[in-house]
Amino acid sequence: MKTALKMPLLAALVFSMSACQTLNKKEAVNAEYIPREVLFGNPDITGIKISPDGKYVTYLSAHKGVLNIWAQEFGKPETAKPVTHDTKRGIFRYNWTYTPGVLIFSQDVAGDENFGLYTLNVTTGEITEITKPGKVTSQIAETSHLRPQEVVIMTNERDPKYFDYKILNLATKATTDLFTNTDNYAGIMFDKNFHPIIASQSNKDGSSTIFLWNAGSKKFVKKTVVPFEDSMTSSAVDVSHDGSKVYLLDSRKRDKAALVEWDIKSDKSTVIASDERSDIQGLQMHPQTGKLLWASSYYLKRDIQFFDKDFQKHFENIEKKLNTEINVTSMSLDGNQWVLFADSTDKPVAFYFYDVKTETLSQPLYHTKSMIPYGDRLSAMEAVEIPSRDGYQLVSYLTLARKPAGKSMVLLVHGGPWGRDDYGYNPYHQWLADRGYNVLSVNFRASTGFGKKFLNAGDKQWGRKMHDDLIDAVNWAVKNDYADPKQIVIMGGSYGGYAALAGVTFTPDTFAAAVDIVGPSNLETLLATVPPYWESFRANLYQRVGDPTTAAGKKLLKERSPLTHVNKIKKPLLILQGANDPRVKKAEADQIYNAMVAKKIPVEYVLFPDEGHGFAKAANNMGANAITEEFLQKYLKGRLEPIEAQVKASSAQFITTPQ
Repeated sequence: MKTALKMPLLAALVFSMSACQTLNKKEAVNAEYIPREVLFGNPDITGIKISPDGKYVTYLSAHKGVLNIWAQEFGKPETAKPVTHDTKRGIFRYNWTYTPGVLIFSQDVAGDENFGLYTLNVTTGEITEITKPGKVTSQIAETSHLRPQEVVIMTNERDPKYFDYKILNLATKATTDLFTNTDNYAGIMFDKNFHPIIASQSNKDGSSTIFLWNAGSKKFVKKTVVPFEDSMTSSAVDVSHDGSKVYLLDSRKRDKAALVEWDIKSDKSTVIASDERSDIQGLQMHPQTGKLLWASSYYLKRDIQFFDKDFQKHFENIEKKLNTEINVTSMSLDGNQWVLFADSTDKPVAFYFYDVKTETLSQPLYHTKSMIPYGDRLSAMEAVEIPSRDGYQLVSYLTLARKPAGKSMVLLVHGGPWGRDDYGYNPYHQWLADRGYNVLSVNFRASTGFGKKFLNAGDKQWGRKMHDDLIDAVNWAVKNDYADPKQIVIMGGSYGGYAALAGVTFTPDTFAAAVDIVGPSNLETLLATVPPYWESFRANLYQRVGDPTTAAGKKLLKERSPLTHVNKIKKPLLILQGANDPRVKKAEADQIYNAMVAKKIPVEYVLFPDEGHGFAKAANNMGANAITEEFLQKYLKGRLEPIEAQVKASSAQFITTPQ
């Protein structure tokens, strides 16, 4: 895993793509709807990874109702067994190391995102706590086949605002200092020998300075400055194994970010992949040789540029055989064993194993076996371009209801706002379409992947031009007969939650109702309470949202805060919030709820005491969606699956008094 040379953004709410365990063979397929448990329960299998030596396969699956890590010998599914036994929140992220049989996983406390690290020996079952969760946050910064007994970890234990780097010995579990970050670098990247190579440092104007390591002086030396306008579309993404080259996504001197190979010894930069319509967004290297295999861009759909003919041959043959888009999500060190993720908008999600030497493709492993009987109920997604009022093309994704409930529509807004919606299987689109609603997701300005001009057009436009884009998309849907203007609900998480609140305050007559999931209501308090380790991104936030240190900035933030305009709300609002959210604090939900109660404006507020920025636990995910489904049915008259059991099984608390 690479450490990007820019701090985490106001990340999107990660809607869970989890799904339930296999249906009991005696259980009849429901004829009225796809059950929420099939769409949002624990998966049968997900997060599949091959160990570097190709000996083991690990994956995430439920054990006693909680998501845990399972392991089996490669090609021997009969050896599968859970190797963690968490009984509370579950495990959602892990990485293999290059020590045979050893991996590292992370956990936080009830969604607080202060992750602790643990090593796990899949053969002995031994688990060792490396850093404690709950107070500081830690993650893996680098693994290397050249130093198989060690990994580099990063932690903000010394200074909550910045990360130090340590080498973890996987045999002794001892850590030694690799780089103490007293100069407050936003991020540092290392080669496969764990030598520091490149670092970035944020500046007060939102630009960032790039430094290269000088081995002689053992210090970082200033090399170049990335201007503010390029700060969100330019970053280092990889380093060659020997540290001689850095791979950058770079929008300087161009609008769309290109993949650039920077030879740091000769100081020569070469553009090796670009796309006229969108940024280069992804790349894949061979794990052992470090050779670039492919780079991808994403406008309406994914485009790939290949750099290895053998890899291309295998990849394209598989896509042709499966007749769907694939991704290689894991490889053995030698590159001969692949895990594939097959992604189609209207088919059950499946994984495959592929053997390069024999060109053998396994039978599918379904993310959710119980989705298979409902395959013919899944709805195809359509990629569309919607013109904004000032000349931008808004790449959007439309899924039509299977059995329409009139012309009702849900405008589903992504989070970030510096993220994007993609073409592919989306459980929320499928759920809402199955219940009778057309679903539209819009890449409004500030969304990533469409060049720096489009992204920067969102600066200081929360509640203004960013919201105008959503309204333009609504008007397009009405004009093209996809929506009745009186039957549209706006719904989203994180920034999407803010958009929902903006919908019922700034445009109070446009929507029939709104669903706010962990969305900020007061931009001043949002910026005042971001996690401490976002410090290096603070200047960028102030430039893009509003600067609370100036009178003009405070005025802007107040004007763009839905809380300021709460008296304009006249449409139903549902608020869903995690109590431990470190990004959008519980106070954001409390403030607007209390203001509405004080003004005697009806509002529904549901709090999940064991969740953070979104709902990670399957029971809570299903409970939150059950509550949402009832809310939508009340105002859009779609189909409703009974909700009582799932709400009761969740931690949902229905708030009825001021907080």
